[in-house]
Amino acid sequence: MMSAARNRGEGDVNGRVLLLSCILGVLAIYGSEALAGTAPAQAYANSSGAGTTVGEVVVTAERRSENLQDTPVAVSAFSWASLQTKKLDGGQNLLLQIPDTNYTRSNFGGYNFKIRGIGTDVTTFGGTSGVSINENELPVSDNNFANTDFYDMERLEVSRGPQGTLYGRNATGGAVDLITVKPNDSFNGYATAGYGNYDGLKITGAVNLPLGEKVSLRIAGFNDTQDGFGENTYLNQGVDGRDLHSIRGTLRFHPSDRFDAWLMFEHYGEKDDRSRMQKQLCIADPGPASVGGVSTGGDVGANGEAGYRAFLSQGCLPGSLYQSSAYGAVNSNATIGGVIGNLFGVNNGTNLFGANPLQNTNLHDIQAAFQPRFSSQEELAELHMQYKLTDNLTLTSITGFNKSSFDGSEDYYRSVPAIPYQPVGLAAALFPGGTIADPQVGATNLLRSFDLYTAQSKENTEELRLASSFNGPVNFSAGGFFSERTTIPGSGNFLVASNGFTGAAIFNNVVGGFGAGYPLGGPIYIDPNSPPQGVGHNYFDSRSGGDTLKSYAGFGEIYYQITQALKLTLGGRYTVDQLYNVQYPIELFVTGPNGTSPIDGAYAGFPNSVCTTSIATCLIPQSVTYRKFTGRANLAWTPSVSFTDKTLVYASYARGYKGGGFNTPCQASLGGAGGSAQACGYPLSYNPEFIDAFELGAKNTLLGGRLTLDGDAFYYNYDGYQISTIVSEAVVNLNINAKIYGAEFEGAWSPLRNLTFDARIGYLHSQIDNGQSFVDQMNLAQNNAQYTLVKTTNAANCLAPTGNATTPGTAAWYIARGYPAAGLSSMCYPVGSPLRNGVAADLGGNQLPNSPAWTVSLGAQYTYDLSRRWSATLRGDVYWQDDSWARVWNAVNDVLRSYHNVNATLTFDNAPDGLSLQLWVKNMFDAQPITGVYLTDQTSGLFQNVFTLDPRTFGVQLTKRW
Repeated sequence: MMSAARNRGEGDVNGRVLLLSCILGVLAIYGSEALAGTAPAQAYANSSGAGTTVGEVVVTAERRSENLQDTPVAVSAFSWASLQTKKLDGGQNLLLQIPDTNYTRSNFGGYNFKIRGIGTDVTTFGGTSGVSINENELPVSDNNFANTDFYDMERLEVSRGPQGTLYGRNATGGAVDLITVKPNDSFNGYATAGYGNYDGLKITGAVNLPLGEKVSLRIAGFNDTQDGFGENTYLNQGVDGRDLHSIRGTLRFHPSDRFDAWLMFEHYGEKDDRSRMQKQLCIADPGPASVGGVSTGGDVGANGEAGYRAFLSQGCLPGSLYQSSAYGAVNSNATIGGVIGNLFGVNNGTNLFGANPLQNTNLHDIQAAFQPRFSSQEELAELHMQYKLTDNLTLTSITGFNKSSFDGSEDYYRSVPAIPYQPVGLAAALFPGGTIADPQVGATNLLRSFDLYTAQSKENTEELRLASSFNGPVNFSAGGFFSERTTIPGSGNFLVASNGFTGAAIFNNVVGGFGAGYPLGGPIYIDPNSPPQGVGHNYFDSRSGGDTLKSYAGFGEIYYQITQALKLTLGGRYTVDQLYNVQYPIELFVTGPNGTSPIDGAYAGFPNSVCTTSIATCLIPQSVTYRKFTGRANLAWTPSVSFTDKTLVYASYARGYKGGGFNTPCQASLGGAGGSAQACGYPLSYNPEFIDAFELGAKNTLLGGRLTLDGDAFYYNYDGYQISTIVSEAVVNLNINAKIYGAEFEGAWSPLRNLTFDARIGYLHSQIDNGQSFVDQMNLAQNNAQYTLVKTTNAANCLAPTGNATTPGTAAWYIARGYPAAGLSSMCYPVGSPLRNGVAADLGGNQLPNSPAWTVSLGAQYTYDLSRRWSATLRGDVYWQDDSWARVWNAVNDVLRSYHNVNATLTFDNAPDGLSLQLWVKNMFDAQPITGVYLTDQTSGLFQNVFTLDPRTFGVQLTKRW
């Protein structure tokens, strides 16, 4: 297998690694000489995590420092030592250690991290997550949480349940807060070098530099490269490799006991062949052999043209993703390129992928004519200032700026056609041997398609809060919050280039040039550039950008110590969300004046605007404002009981809120209605979601701190849960109502010195309310033989009455009379009919996506003292999650089977000399579960992109601390 590092540019990779290694090496040598014989910095001491007590992590989940066992909310916390020993080095690992959480990657380079069934199930540029990701209390909406490494962390906290009365950003599901190590007044640091399978090389380190009595600087970073987890079996090249790095600098100014400030800048970058979409699965749909007892006559008609059957396939059939036939390829006739190509004779109805082509079953391997390309950048700056106005009043300011960008490209169909184009008629003369000269994909007689996905955003944030620490029974915390998140105008872009599109555009322009009229209504401008510049109409181009979310909020909490053992917390938040959006028309086969203008008049096919001079005249501005009040109440009781050392019982109610947004416009050509979402028959916007959360919990410490037993039960009334589906090549976001309830247990026990067992068990029940139904794009007819699926001229799916050969106006009647295949969409129920777009499926009682009923995590750790200086710590973790569903329809193709994961580490630690050596393995038994599914549009044939875990990885790392 070719090294993925070589694909990425070996000189650049090795240069970065060598530079970072040299810097850290020099610092390590200097540090060991200058501080020989001294203990390592406290942040890195005891990295094995050994001890006789458990649960002594200090957290700030309630915006004040307190022991985890004294915090009356459901929160999981991990110290730096715990993160290292458990090998929790990225966001994808957290579900292994937190009950009722779930994680999967998603289709456009993102991820869905869920807490108690709540996460991000909308696919839109302006959408927000139900789980807030924060760094040092700063909310970061567009982040690399799923990709980057948790390096140089003081601790990590995950709060479960609605947030908002303490956090700057409100969230319905919970919040993750990454707390980085801050500078201190001593010279210290560490350097780690690790090597693993897949030729993985990771260099990590930090150095703390005192610059005087009042100023200190900390610099930390990492560089991670490895070959691909999979192989492109068509090109025989590695794919899904890693080449990422980050550097963080923090400058701290502490002039007095009353004032403390630090300024942090963090850069993250990645440029590699990470597989954004992973595996593509499809149970190929050949189309019906007969309709209502009338033969469809096959894909190819009597005169070599496309036959009826070619216009009756939906591309992929519903069915279990765990059967061998799911590793097939989409029927090309069901795609928009296939439909138009068949109509114009660019192809004759032959399924270009072949009758039954199968991929291999390794979810990390792909079959692609184009190598994946993945690039991500992020710059985060944060200024944190804290001033004690008095001994009992502290003013805190958090100012943040984040800029992120993403750029990626993939082979769109992830299967290589086995059969060349079969042109007929005039198309045979235009494309000899089926070869189409496409500026973007080159000249070939095989179907070639790839996508481009880009996004750029920036976010400004300011939070100001005042907190008291009076000796009396009443205290408070109050603050204000402002954020402005903007996507750069036009930067959000999803483009699909295909020689099938270009072939149709060429045919259209030639026919129109002969004076016979343009089949597509006018000339089509073909972009001559490679890569495409977004100025042509021979590719699908869905743009966004220019949308802005401004959020203003005032929040606060009052704490009343009713008795020494009883404390009441009341909190409230008033939020104003102002969302502004600019709708760009979706582009494909849109005609321009005389067919010669790449920009001016480019959007002439877009309704509701003149569109004769520039893009700006075609944009449709939208705006909406949400004003919502939310809050929480928490009652904490610390009784004195004889059978525990310490017990905390709490009951709480919280109301969570997440804003709504806009649906995207639909296709504006090929007979589609085009224009705004309303013009295509679905809502212009989707509504906010709300959660009323009730929770009862208890935390117990026993046996002198050697045993902790924590549990809670919760009930959520989920109003307006936001989900996405893809219709007419556009994202449609909808709202439904549901109920969620469950219970969680977390415990740790140290029966002997240096021996610890821990467990986390979660039970989750989610249920969609009755009386709600939506059309399932994968099964429009809901298996009802009275209806037949038909492709329209713009490759969307519609339903027609099946009927029979003697019933006028039915599908069977049209086919029996030899009605032209090009006009089959005339069979369908008329626009506006509730049956045209499908039979609504009842969702009542279904479970929410990616919400397994049970999650279980068990761990064991033992430290053996080898000598006065060396110890060895063996750690093992087992995780299991139950079956779940990929979509709200809970159909046969939505099943996600249960899976397990096993990790282990063996760490040799020499605390006096600041040395440690770790051997580790993750996903020990190489599990390849399907963790998530993305169902594509009807016009792409309804293939499903699936996602899985990283395969088994193992390695060794050496750390020097000083």
